[in-house]
Amino acid sequence: MERAVPSRLGVALPEPVSFLIKSGIFLLASGAILYVLLAAGYPAVHDTLHNFRHALAIVPCH
Repeated sequence: MERAVPSRLGVALPEPVSFLIKSGIFLLASGAILYVLLAAGYPAVHDTLHNFRHALAIVPCH
């Protein structure tokens, strides 16, 4: 499966470069999700996770 995607795109990346790109995308997505869940002030998300935020005792919400 790994080799099928680069051959269709016409670009073959070395494995270390591919790993760094995939890791970067994963960390960026993880950070964005954690920000939305724990730091953003969106009312629907805040109300749903209000008790969880207080249980962590790290993320202030008031």
